[in-house]
Amino acid sequence: MDKYALLRDAFITAKPRCEAKLVGCTVMSTDVHHKAGRVGDNYLKVGTWLAVCRSCHSWIEQNPQEAKELGFSESRLNES
Repeated sequence: MDKYALLRDAFITAKPRCEAKLVGCTVMSTDVHHKAGRVGDNYLKVGTWLAVCRSCHSWIEQNPQEAKELGFSESRLNES
């Protein structure tokens, strides 16, 4: 098992309930949403992960602006 899979499994085990709790939430965490994206170091940066159910993860991915406003995603651009 690779490093990501080990971290992901431990993360979901530690956070078994969806952290987003959006309309249609199925309650149990099944996915890891990478709030800062999955590029470079962000892929393994557990501090930027969100434990979510599939329904909430789909909503977050389909509604990026609203997800940012709710704190479920972070800007992936350098905004300095």
